[in-house]
Amino acid sequence: MLPLYPIAPHPADLLRQAIAQRGYSPERFRSEARLQPKLFRAVMSGKRPIKLGTAMRLGRFFGTSPWVWIAFQQRYDKAL
Repeated sequence: MLPLYPIAPHPADLLRQAIAQRGYSPERFRSEARLQPKLFRAVMSGKRPIKLGTAMRLGRFFGTSPWVWIAFQQRYDKAL
């Protein structure tokens, strides 16, 4: 049986692409986005989902709504 939802990329993959497109190193991005090192590592390794607080910081940094990042996470979760 086919899954109900298509395979969605992990939000960390999308975040890696966004960071690379801006020419930032992960550490520089983490610092400028004001993310705690432990939280950033956990999100980037897929061990922690993007929640509202993180989404708000990502939205502020990238100039998007935090709900964009929440939607990426929800789409990934539904695809599992």
